[in-house]
Amino acid sequence: MRVLLTGANGFVGSHVLDRLVEAGHQVVAFLRRTSDTRFIEPNLPRVEVRYGSLESVESLCQAAWDAEAVVHCGAKTKAVRRNEYYQVNGEGTRRVVAACNAARGAVKQLILVSSLAVSGPGTAECPAREDAPPRPVSVYGRSKLLAETYVRTESRVPYTILRPAAVYGPRDRDLYLAFRAVRRRLMPLIAGGRQPLNLIYAADVAEAVSKAVGCTRSYGGIYHLAHPVPWTQRAFLARIAAAMGVRPRRVAVPVAVLYPVCAARELWSRITSRPSMLNLQKIAEYTAPGWVCTTARAAEDLGFAAATSLDEGIGLTVRWYEDNGWL
Repeated sequence: MRVLLTGANGFVGSHVLDRLVEAGHQVVAFLRRTSDTRFIEPNLPRVEVRYGSLESVESLCQAAWDAEAVVHCGAKTKAVRRNEYYQVNGEGTRRVVAACNAARGAVKQLILVSSLAVSGPGTAECPAREDAPPRPVSVYGRSKLLAETYVRTESRVPYTILRPAAVYGPRDRDLYLAFRAVRRRLMPLIAGGRQPLNLIYAADVAEAVSKAVGCTRSYGGIYHLAHPVPWTQRAFLARIAAAMGVRPRRVAVPVAVLYPVCAARELWSRITSRPSMLNLQKIAEYTAPGWVCTTARAAEDLGFAAATSLDEGIGLTVRWYEDNGWL
């Protein structure tokens, strides 16, 4: 199948590109001319690159005109100013939908890679469900909900919405901060590190996307993507430490301390124009009762189950960070 992939050079998008190429699809990578392509260099000879921007409907239409499926991975996970989330995640998705509608004679499916942040918090006793009303607690989550809303209300081609839980793995720069802290023999624990959460290894997200491509049973569906076993923040950091063979010192981070730290980082981001994962709008995510979700729907409709255990995924991630000089 001919697949247009946005965000192909990003963390999740580059893994999706790997899997789609491996599965034998004809992939068109939608990139800016200034995109950093270091993660996708091995695949560039095997894919077609079309240049443009999520800000330009015209360039999206030119990229999508002959695609049979469109996988939309392009997004912002952190930003200097809050309106950037809505401009990229919300309005950018609306333009992707418009391009798919314009090419609906060719495009048979739109797959949106969204986020568990749309569903909202959940615990082992009361996990977030796909069929429950969305309860995002952050600007990021609300911007991804806006993206989903545009897809559900404006798309005239069949769509599939995927909501990955916290994604980790090679090439990631967000949860990488946790790996770097542990390497420095520090284990920062927010509110005791008791928050339970589902996680998913990046290659497993890519596998779910591959299974969704052309899957008519998924049309109109919303699916959580996660390894079904939840871990606490403390346990996650402990497994990282075990993989590195280090014994970090636990550092308690009370919620009262988190606010000034995030405020300072947000101010510094604005001064330097460099976004940070530590910012005020993320506090509600860091202090939520948990990020646990149901996963049965993806197994039933897509035949997908996250295969990579936490220990295996962390081991592969640590090795990649070390081999590439990140740790």
